[in-house]
Amino acid sequence: MDMKNVELAAQIIQELVNAGVEEFIVCAGARNSPFVYVLDENPHLKVLSFFDERSASFFALGRIASLRRPVAVFTTSGTAVAELVPAAVEGTYSSLPLVMITADRPKQYRGTGAPQAIEQVGLFSYYTEVTLDIDTENSHLSLKSLSWKKPIHINVCFDEPLIDGEIPKI
Repeated sequence: MDMKNVELAAQIIQELVNAGVEEFIVCAGARNSPFVYVLDENPHLKVLSFFDERSASFFALGRIASLRRPVAVFTTSGTAVAELVPAAVEGTYSSLPLVMITADRPKQYRGTGAPQAIEQVGLFSYYTEVTLDIDTENSHLSLKSLSWKKPIHINVCFDEPLIDGEIPKI
């Protein structure tokens, strides 16, 4: 049986917490609402909201430099993801472990011209240590083998309905 969107979002956030992420920066949108709801229901997690993805990602780089640990930035889909490219470049050359979590349309929408369905996987090219493309059918996520010397990209495909279950506590 496939995992639900909110379960997947909670699993990803838990894996980030396990990897040492203590701050979560959210640029909320409809597509990343499973993440928004999970973070909102877990008030002990430090969450900062930003309207602009580029500003959020550069703020995260500053926090990484200050904290000496990875910080996660969550975006919705489409061109919002492209706003993270400059920070990914800076993070690469400064060896800062920016964690970019991008929400995406279902995988079957790729190449169809559907709204907000740009090719998010591979968008950061050289400027990530790894790009992970996961969904409720392929939900394995492990961050244990990473060097944390470059940004990482976790692209998460959510299907409709976006909020499809109880929000778990982390």
